[in-house]
Parts: sequence; C-alpha cells; structure tokens
Amino acid sequence: MAKTNEEPSVVHFFDCADVGKTLVAYGKRAGYRWWHRPALSPGLGGVVPKGPLQRTAAVTSWRIRRTIEALRADLMHVHFGTRGGVANSRPVIPFVMHWHGTDIRTTYQTPEGRPGIQWGADHAAAVVYSTPDLRQHAEPVRPDAIYLPNPVDWMELPAWKPSGPPRVLFASRWEDAKGGAEQLKIAAAIKDVTNGQVILEGLDWGNRADEARSLGINLIPTMAKPAYLRWLSGAHCVVGQSAGILAMSELQALAMGIPVVMNVGDDYYKNPPVLSGGSPEDLAAHVLHTLEDPLALSAQVKGREWVEQYHGPDVAVEAMAAIYRRVMEK
Repeated sequence: MAKTNEEPSVVHFFDCADVGKTLVAYGKRAGYRWWHRPALSPGLGGVVPKGPLQRTAAVTSWRIRRTIEALRADLMHVHFGTRGGVANSRPVIPFVMHWHGTDIRTTYQTPEGRPGIQWGADHAAAVVYSTPDLRQHAEPVRPDAIYLPNPVDWMELPAWKPSGPPRVLFASRWEDAKGGAEQLKIAAAIKDVTNGQVILEGLDWGNRADEARSLGINLIPTMAKPAYLRWLSGAHCVVGQSAGILAMSELQALAMGIPVVMNVGDDYYKNPPVLSGGSPEDLAAHVLHTLEDPLALSAQVKGREWVEQYHGPDVAVEAMAAIYRRVMEK
C-alpha cells in the first residue's frame, strides 16, 4: 500500500549479507521512501584512482555525495558497528545502528574496536541486531537493543534442483566463530556413515579449511553470491554451522526447501525446521536419513513456510518501519 509523507525517509549506509539491500528493495515495494548507499570509499572496496590528486578528488567527491544523501533523509540506518563514523561526520540527524555479528561479538572486545562501536551505541536513536545469539553481547552495551531477524530475499533464490549423485554441502566457512571444531567432527561422522558414496563439498574459506580438506571434503573457491546460491541449490542436504544460529546461508537453504541438518541454541527460535541431534553421530544419521528421500523430507519440515513467517522480507520491513516511526516520534 502507498505510504504517506508522514513516514520518515531513510538512507541505508553500507551493508552486511545484503540485509540493507533487501530491506530497501522490499521497503520500496511497500511504498516507503528508503534508499541505499552501499558504496565504500575509494581504497576501501571501491576503485582506487591512480595518483594522489586523483585519489584525493575521488574520496572528496564520495564524501560529498554521502553528505548529500544524508541531507535528503530524515533518518540514517548504518550497517555494521565499526561504521558509526558515517553518522559522526554527517549532518546531525537521527540514526539507527545495525549490528550484524562480528562487530559487537568480537571487534567490540578489542581495544582498537571498542571506542567507535561504543560511540555508535551511545548516540544511535535505536540499535538493532541480526541474530539471537547477539543479545548477550548487545544488551550490556545498549540495553534497549532490538532483535531484527535477517530477511531472506525471495527474488534472488534459484529453484532447488537436487540431481545426480547425492551431494551434502557445508554452507558456512570453516571458522572458529562458526563452531569450526565441532563442524569438523560432524564432517568426519558424515564421511564415516556415507562410506564414500556421497559427494561432500564445502567452501575453501576459514582458518580450519585445511583440516576439512584433509578429511576429504571437496573444497571449492569462494564465489560471488549468485554463483554461491546456484551451488547451494544443487544440494540434496545442507549441513549448517555449529555456532547454534541460522545465519543467512542456512536461511537461504531452508527458503529453497533444502533439508538442513544442524543444532541451534536453546530458545533462539520457535520450532526451527532443522534436523538436530545431540552428537555429531546423531547429525550424521539425520544426513543419511535425509538422503533417502530429500524431497519428501523437505515437504515434511516445511522450511520455506517457516522462513516466510519469521524471516520474510515483508515482515522485516514492517518491523523496521515501526522502529523508524518510534525514533522520529521521540
């Protein structure tokens, strides 16, 4: 439905896991005056011009454009806690700070990272965080921080098409922050019960990737998001990370209908549609059962319906719009 001019106009700066992009895309479809400024400064992900004068001109131009975007808006939405400087150096308008994980979980604990993140927490009109495990980190820093579940963009998801030999994919990187040690135990248990009759694949990414390779997991190079989603869509079963949360990769797999095997944290989610177990051997048994008839199991667990209810983009947009309205009423 069309929104009135009483709704605040909002510019999103930066991004993480395309959450900002998704919120803005679906917000626009709902009639909100939201737009996105994802670009990084030249030298921080953007093209670096040659020569000091050219670089100075490019950075200055980028900063001017960013200031203009802020002047157009009633409110700023800043993604990732280390980027509060975009609000600190812009015109004085309210801003929402969005914590995505590593920022408040890890970087905030470092002497060099804490001051900037603390400034954002102290000055933001509202703070939101993206996964339920972050509550224990967010609330001591900002007691009124709000959990905003990550939205899944339906439009970017390919159709689920499992074919050929059974393929089990490990969706997340082999990283300690993702429960890497436990993930390796699960991978070993799956390899044991499948007896080499199943293709096991993961990403060549993370501080424990070499250990996964030594287990016989076929590691493929990291890739752009569309290619990653196509790779994911060919899985017969996906093994989620061992950190206890449904991050974007696991949510995307569920939204495509792919059975997901993993353990999640107690009370993090309401009836999560994943196959869980107490030990790596239990999870491996779930994988083996899933491979008997992935399509039937998918219809049974109804992952897509669950994602639509709790992580649908329209749900996230309306939750975020309500936060914006409360901010502007203060």
